[in-house]
Amino acid sequence: MGRRRKVKAKTYELDIETLSHEGRGISHFDDKVIFIRGALPGEKVIANRSLSRAKYEEADVVEILTPSPDRIEPKCAVYGICGGCSFQHLSSENQINAKQTWLQSAFMGQAKVEPKEWLDPLQVTSWGYRRKARLGVRYVHKKEKVLVGFRERKSSFITVMDRCEVLHPSLGDSLSVLGECIGKLSVKSQIPQIEVAIAERDTILILRHLEPLTIEDEAVLRDYAERLSITWYMQSGGMNTVKPLDDVVNLSYNLPEYNIEMAFLPTDFTQVNFELNQKMLNLALSLLALNDEDKVIDFFCGLGNFTLPIARYVKSVVGVEGDSGLIERAKENAERNGIENASFYKANLFEEIEGFEWFRGQTYNKALIDPARTGAIEIVELLPKLGVERLVYVSCNPATLARDTAKLLELGYQLEKAGVMDMFPQTAHVESIALFVKKP
Repeated sequence: MGRRRKVKAKTYELDIETLSHEGRGISHFDDKVIFIRGALPGEKVIANRSLSRAKYEEADVVEILTPSPDRIEPKCAVYGICGGCSFQHLSSENQINAKQTWLQSAFMGQAKVEPKEWLDPLQVTSWGYRRKARLGVRYVHKKEKVLVGFRERKSSFITVMDRCEVLHPSLGDSLSVLGECIGKLSVKSQIPQIEVAIAERDTILILRHLEPLTIEDEAVLRDYAERLSITWYMQSGGMNTVKPLDDVVNLSYNLPEYNIEMAFLPTDFTQVNFELNQKMLNLALSLLALNDEDKVIDFFCGLGNFTLPIARYVKSVVGVEGDSGLIERAKENAERNGIENASFYKANLFEEIEGFEWFRGQTYNKALIDPARTGAIEIVELLPKLGVERLVYVSCNPATLARDTAKLLELGYQLEKAGVMDMFPQTAHVESIALFVKKP
């Protein structure tokens, strides 16, 4: 294998034309498309090239000659260094407008369609919303200091940061204290990361350690747990090694409008933004237009975040998920909340599923799909066989939603409504929701 060729330094003056779906400015130079991090449409900037390919280049802004009127001062002191956020130089209103433009472009580019109605964007607080995260940890020997935070942009280095503006305040204000804690451990150089799980009443930190902790180490952790009002879990190997340092903590979040309490484990997938999740649930159920005669199927159901609220309004609902642990928690959550018309099944939704009991000979008049970034093309193709007349599709990737939309149109569905939801403010991540209805 040959050695990777270094990019020759190049500085250019560029006029920014529009925004890419990753939130980078787009310009053209020498018949190439240039993607410029930190630039906004209408700006004239000086940028340094960071990557060169045959048809495009990437660059970073070094000076803004003519700023956009939409540009604002980032709130975070390490914005531009930290890789956690990419959009703080744009107001929350303009961020969500950009995301809706990207969704619109994806629909038109791949499916040649727009919804009959654009939904109002869903937004909540723009700061201190994040309850799930993976923080990097690194002991810097020369400085005898432990850094805790997100990694630098395009780098394995940990950003030097005392606090994080998007992390929930129960932890976001305490990163330097957390680094101080790790610095007192005998295994401080063997701590690569900390997983964060913040429930409504508890903050859990899962400490990944490559070497065993001493009794003295555990005493340090307990001391800081009390100081920071956190609970430590330990992880010595794979996910199956995660266990509490002391007592198990029962984590949960409430869905008060549906009289539901959702219990979960620190390692379970949950939405990072509880407040936005509430609004998303309300919108999804409204779009489904539920009644007590409905039979509903919820694909990629997870803990039952959508399934159990749906159950409050319908004859029956089935949740299907590939993770056996999540299925068990979904069943437990149904029982805990006195819900008897919800059933849950484990299945790999990317493989042959027509033989499963929840599919074979069954019909459902309504469905909800909330897949990973890869989308749900395999499921979409099966919806007519299930008799689905009304579908709500929750997406975290406009490209795969648009691809699946094209297939749904082929199958006789119409795109009635769609809109964006700001699940990850200050980032270019686009969460969206769409309603499809089968043509009569």
